[in-house]
Amino acid sequence: MSVENWESIIHKNARTSDRADAGNVIDIEEDTIILELGPTAEYEIPKSKVEGFDGAEVSLSISFQDLKQYRKK
Repeated sequence: MSVENWESIIHKNARTSDRADAGNVIDIEEDTIILELGPTAEYEIPKSKVEGFDGAEVSLSISFQDLKQYRKK
């Protein structure tokens, strides 16, 4: 499973490797995706940490605990 069209994952839900909700993809940058989790948390995740996209959800290769290190705000 991979991401062929990065733009297609905007507004899709993301899940961590331990199946926790990681929020919604709100933007795609050159080397990262931006996730919004609730009204106050944003995460900047390297594209290398994106495992794939099944058409409905984006799978990340990091755990929810590891997600915290990528917090932007």
